[in-house]
Amino acid sequence: MQTDLADRGSDVMAGIDVVYEKERVTIHLTQYGSGRISGKLRLFLQKGSLFLSWEPNEGADSLSTSSFGVEIEKYRNLYTIKALPLSDVRFISKHTPTFALGYIIIVLSSGLAFPPFYFYNGGIRELFATLKQHVFILRSDDNPNVFLVNDFQDPLQKSLSSLELPGVATVANAMSRQNSLSFTGSVDETRHGADERHGEASSMSQYGSKQRHKSNDPGRDLSIQVLEKFSLVTKFARDTTSSLFRDNSGAHGYGRQQHEYVFDNKASDKHKNQYMTPEKASIPSATQESDPLPLVWGKQRDCPLSVEEWTAFLDPEGRVMDSKALRKKVFYGGVDHVLRKEVWKFLLGYHEYDSTYAEREYLAAMKRAEYEAIKSQWKSISATQAKRFTKFRERKGLIDKDVVRTDRSVPFYEGDDNRNVVVLRDILLTYSFYNFDLGYCQGMSDFLAPILYVMEDESESFWCFASLMERLGANFNRDQNGMHAQLLALSKLVELLDPPLHNHFRQNDCLNYFFCFRWVLIQFKREFSFDQVMLLWEVLWTHYLSEHFHLYLCVAILKRYRQRIIGEQMDFDTLLKFINELSGQINLDRAIQDAEALCTIAGENGASCIPPGTPPSMPIETDGGLYVQEDEVL
Repeated sequence: MQTDLADRGSDVMAGIDVVYEKERVTIHLTQYGSGRISGKLRLFLQKGSLFLSWEPNEGADSLSTSSFGVEIEKYRNLYTIKALPLSDVRFISKHTPTFALGYIIIVLSSGLAFPPFYFYNGGIRELFATLKQHVFILRSDDNPNVFLVNDFQDPLQKSLSSLELPGVATVANAMSRQNSLSFTGSVDETRHGADERHGEASSMSQYGSKQRHKSNDPGRDLSIQVLEKFSLVTKFARDTTSSLFRDNSGAHGYGRQQHEYVFDNKASDKHKNQYMTPEKASIPSATQESDPLPLVWGKQRDCPLSVEEWTAFLDPEGRVMDSKALRKKVFYGGVDHVLRKEVWKFLLGYHEYDSTYAEREYLAAMKRAEYEAIKSQWKSISATQAKRFTKFRERKGLIDKDVVRTDRSVPFYEGDDNRNVVVLRDILLTYSFYNFDLGYCQGMSDFLAPILYVMEDESESFWCFASLMERLGANFNRDQNGMHAQLLALSKLVELLDPPLHNHFRQNDCLNYFFCFRWVLIQFKREFSFDQVMLLWEVLWTHYLSEHFHLYLCVAILKRYRQRIIGEQMDFDTLLKFINELSGQINLDRAIQDAEALCTIAGENGASCIPPGTPPSMPIETDGGLYVQEDEVL
C-alpha cells in the first residue's frame, strides 16, 4: 500500500542530513510480540525542517515465529513511514518500563497515532535529546510520559471549540490534500499550518466543566474516552490509537473530545425491552437499508433458556451435566432474564460447570471476604495520604467522571444520588487495586454496568467482571496490541469470506478496519439497546462456535451492507459515518444468524486467520506478566 509520500520518496530523501538513526526499532503485530517487524528509525533535516522516517528491514524479523512470517511480509509495507514532518506531530508518548522494552507512540495533530515503536537496542533517551535540539518539546502537566511537540501555548488554557463536530466538516473541506502517510493501509492528509487551530487538546478542567451539566443527558452518554476521539476518524481527526488504552495515568488532556453523532444513545435506549426487526427498525435514510445476503443461513433463533430447561441441566447436587449442550442452548436463544444472575456466573467463568450448590455457596462467602479485603485497601486511604498518592487520585477521578455517564438512561442507573452508580464506582476502584497493572481504563464501566444490573450484588458483580477482564483486559492494554490483533484478524476474515469487499477497502485506504473499532472494543455496546446487548453478550460468552464470534459478527454486518458500500464507493470517512449511523438499526437476530453461517463456512481457514492469544482468548502469560508495567518517569 503506497501513498503519495511513498511515491515521491526519492524526492523527499534527496539532500538530507541524518541527525539520528537507530536499528531494531520494532513494531509488534500480535499481542505478545510473536510477530514483529524490525526497521530503522531516522530523524533527518531537509531544507531546515525536521522529518522522521521508519523503514522495515528486508526479510522476516529473526525473532518472529515462522508461522507468522508470511503474514509479516504481507503487511510490511503498510507500516512504512517515508517522511513525517515533525511539524505535524502533536505529542510523543514515551514509555520506559523498568523490566520491559521501552517504546514510544507518535500522535499527529490530525489525530493519527502510529503503533508503538519498541526500541530493542535502546536509544529513546538519545532520540529525545536529538528532538530537543531541533523542535520545541514540553512535558505535559497531566502525564509525565507525554511530551508535547511544537506546543507554544499552555495546554491547560486550550479550548475544545475547534474540535466540535460542526467545525470538522468545514476544516476537512479546507485542508490541503498533500503529504500523505502510509499507515495500516490508510491515507491521512496531514495539515501544514493548521496545527494551531485544529490540533489542540482540551484541558481536564474544561472537559470536566462541559461534562458536568451533560452527565444525565442520554443523548450524551459518552462514557468512553477511547471512543470519543477514535470514532470521529475523519481526515481531520484520524485514528488516535494512543489514547485508546491509556489508563488513568495518561488520560487527561488528549482524546477526550466529544462528538454527538457518534455516541448518540437515544436511538438505542428507546428500543429498550424490544428486539429489532426489519419491520420495527426505524430507517432514517436509504443508506441504512441492508442488502439481500446470499448465505447458507444459520439456524433460526430459539426461545431463551427457561427455568425448566435450566433445572433439567443440573444434577441433584447442582452440577451442570452437559455444559456444551447448555452453551449451545444459550447460543441459539439466550437466557431468560430471571436466570441470568445464575447462568452468567458460569458463562463468565466465575463458577465451574462441575461445581455443586454447596461449593458455590462456599465460594461466594470466600470471595465476598476477599472482595471486602481488597476494597478496604482504598477505603482506608485518608485525605492526607491521598495527597501523596497521585495514582490513586487520578484513577478515582477518572472513575468518578465515567460512572455518571454510563447507561444513565437505564432506570437502574438513572437519577441523582443513585446508589447503584456508587456501587459501580466502588467496584471499578476496587478492581483498579485488584489488577493494579491494568488499573482502570475508560470503557470498563460499559462492561460492568450490565453485569451489576443482572447480579444486583457488589461482590458477585466484581468477580464476574474480573473474570471477563481476564479475557478482554487486553482491549485496554496501553501498548494497543490486543486491539491491533483483533483488527488484523478481522481484516483477514473479510479477505477470506468476501474478497471483493476486502479489495474495495484496500482501494479506498480502509484496510486498518478502524471503522469497526467501536464494535470490537466494547463488543457492540453502542450498537444495540441495553436488553439486546445482554442477549448478544451471553451469546458471545458461550464460545460455542468460536471464541472470536464477535469478529464474524463484524464480517456479517459488513457483508449485509456490502452492495451499498461498494456501489457508493465509500471511502474511509463516508464508511465511518455510515457505520456509526447503523447504531440502533441492526437486526440482532439476523446478524447472529449471518455470523453463524460465516463461521461455519470459514471453518479451520477462519480459525487460522486469528493469531493465538487474540482477545477474548485467554492471554498467554509471560515472565513480564499480562500487562505493560508501570513506566519509569525520567
